[in-house]
Amino acid sequence: MKNPILLLVFITLSTISNLWSQSVMGTLRGKVIDQNSEIPIPMAHMSLRGNKGEQIITTDLDGNFAVKQLAVGRYSVEISYVGYETVVLTDVLVSSTSTPFLTIKLKESVSVLDDVVVRVRQEKEAPLNPMASVSAKQLNMEEANRFAGGFDDPARLVSSFAGVASGVGENLLVVRGNSPKGILWQIEGIPVPNPNHFAEINGFGGGGITALSSRTIGNSDFFTGAFPAEYGNALASVFDLSIRNGDYTDFHHSAQVGTLGLDVASEGPINRASNSSYLFNYRYSTLGLLGLGVDYQDLSFKFNLPTENLGTFSIWGLGLIDASESTPDTDTLESDFKWQYVEDLSSEYAQLSTGVGGITHKYFVGKGGYIQTTATVAANEISATNSRLDDDYVNTHILDSIEYQSVDYRLSSTLNYKFSPTHSNRTGVLYTHLNYDFTLQNAPQLGSPLQTIAEDDGQSHLIQAFTQSSIALPKLQINPGLHVLHFTLNGNTSVEPRLGVTYFAGEKAKLSLGYGLHSQIEKLSFYLADVPVGTSTQQLNRDLGFTKAHHVVLAYDRMLGEHTHLRIEPYYQYLYDVPVVDSSHFSMINLTDDFFINSELVNEGTGTNMGVDVTLEQFLHKGFYYLTTLSVFDSKYTDGNGQEWDTRFNRNVIANVVAGKEWTIKENNLLGANIKYTYMGGSRMHPLDNVASLDAETAIDDLTQPYGERTPDSHIASFTLTYRINKPRYSSHFSLQVLNTLAADEYLGYQYNFRNHTMDFITDAIVLPNLTYKIEF
Repeated sequence: MKNPILLLVFITLSTISNLWSQSVMGTLRGKVIDQNSEIPIPMAHMSLRGNKGEQIITTDLDGNFAVKQLAVGRYSVEISYVGYETVVLTDVLVSSTSTPFLTIKLKESVSVLDDVVVRVRQEKEAPLNPMASVSAKQLNMEEANRFAGGFDDPARLVSSFAGVASGVGENLLVVRGNSPKGILWQIEGIPVPNPNHFAEINGFGGGGITALSSRTIGNSDFFTGAFPAEYGNALASVFDLSIRNGDYTDFHHSAQVGTLGLDVASEGPINRASNSSYLFNYRYSTLGLLGLGVDYQDLSFKFNLPTENLGTFSIWGLGLIDASESTPDTDTLESDFKWQYVEDLSSEYAQLSTGVGGITHKYFVGKGGYIQTTATVAANEISATNSRLDDDYVNTHILDSIEYQSVDYRLSSTLNYKFSPTHSNRTGVLYTHLNYDFTLQNAPQLGSPLQTIAEDDGQSHLIQAFTQSSIALPKLQINPGLHVLHFTLNGNTSVEPRLGVTYFAGEKAKLSLGYGLHSQIEKLSFYLADVPVGTSTQQLNRDLGFTKAHHVVLAYDRMLGEHTHLRIEPYYQYLYDVPVVDSSHFSMINLTDDFFINSELVNEGTGTNMGVDVTLEQFLHKGFYYLTTLSVFDSKYTDGNGQEWDTRFNRNVIANVVAGKEWTIKENNLLGANIKYTYMGGSRMHPLDNVASLDAETAIDDLTQPYGERTPDSHIASFTLTYRINKPRYSSHFSLQVLNTLAADEYLGYQYNFRNHTMDFITDAIVLPNLTYKIEF
């Protein structure tokens, strides 16, 4: 009898184990709202299709839905409601330990003579902002986190988009040939200081890595030109980021350890009865522990607090602290003149901190729209010095010093109202109170006393207002708008018309035209620089005007089947009133990272960017996706002599191939493999005056041909491997990311070789691996 009993026990345990392995379940939650008014849509019809069949549900009276006990995996979600266009979301991931929250916006259909024009819209290719007609792409975080080379950094993720160039060592974004300083960063609908680690030191507009983790960012929009009227004070691009709400029903926590650092996050309900929630994420870089001279950490958070009658309040914030330090190798004094380049003699020190805190209030007005008001305070501090040993290798001399502090207060209010199915309007104001205190100094030559480039403290104001409408016709959508920018420091005002027109050529194709006049102020220290005049100095740049640009974009979009999207966008940008130095090659159009400018500037420069961006994308289908882009462009500028040259960003060609495959393992687990290859034409640099450089023992540019030399083309490859194990109460995530897998060189320019007494072209191959393990529970 023993053998049958043992056999029965074995069969029973095997059955229980098998059932347990198949009982890993998850939850899908969300809300269905009107695209323009954001009013909830009750009783919307939803169909969920997965490997185990189809489920039909409807939203409740508040537009909410929740589907529990879903087998983990990917689902197709179709949402429809009478009088609205149907939306299809494909490959929505449901896991055992994190609950996706989908905010689904339905667009009301336009009827003519009792015929209702109904289009099935793929949500993935559409930007979140309904006023965007051209040059806008939604950054879906669940999708984008699969991209190889992204390193969970939103800025690096969008470098895969058409028209965008970026490097390996930093996340500066060159968009359609424009300087990275032309980007506008927004969080929760309001401008913020550059939210990157080592911001402004690594380059204006970017830094090393974005301080907002991909774990806290919700789906966001990235614009590459002809922005809608609500965006101002930007010339190149707009990154409109959002912080997602925490789960208001269940608690979720995660901890990650990796080669580059530690990451902990938590979210959950504050009061389930009111649907209030919290979310926070903290990261600390372990590079400081490894003695690499680089240390950074950041914290982001959001409290979402709905009320019964007073609308919804949210309190959110972001903080970062950075430090870096490098010193000459002391052993070189004993090693037969081991020092080779000036960097071997140099010391650098930088300490940076940025903090942004905001309160947002959203209140629905009747059944047509809402008023959203946000107040923020943003503080930023930079303290940095650059020094080097003298020719006797004994004394250290400071070459330059940056002490820069700012505190900005912002208040914005926007009324978004849908007057009818055919007309919606968004009108708002933004007031920015600028407080500044800075001292910028450098030495004309080694050993000379520091001279002040700019030193001032005070306050100024930036006032912006906009209005934009969306007019929907059966086959046409028109988005006219106007933006006004006023800078009180010098009284300059810019009135900027915007227009977007889209023609729907059937269910799968559309043709769009976008136009915008855009302008941007410069860093305050450039206006308040101490320009030498005889034996004294004056702030001659205080009245400097805005740099302005006309953007014209034509876009053709077509769905090639159910899962593949094609977009072709020719564009033309004409920049004018660009600050230049009279009778000089210098133009602000090429500026990336130089604080120490105290020449007199005049608004007499121009620039042109023209090209075409092509995107062919297959959304994740049957475990496979790809994104291919090609950008062909030309970027020129005219200098203070009225002569035209290539800009430093004129690479002419950029191409990306991003692809990945996902496999389901043992029914509940996911294995992913992702690759990225980027080809970029060489960037531009000044030719070297070799004779003068050897005589001065430092690189001297030949400015008779500005940006006349081109670096070699770049071939950058990256890959990511991921494996996710879903268990009933926790999930484990293993990831290996390698940036610049093939060790492609970055080209840093010329330096004098003290050992060989030659001028050498310096390259650096940065290969950055990151092996991580994350647990979610």
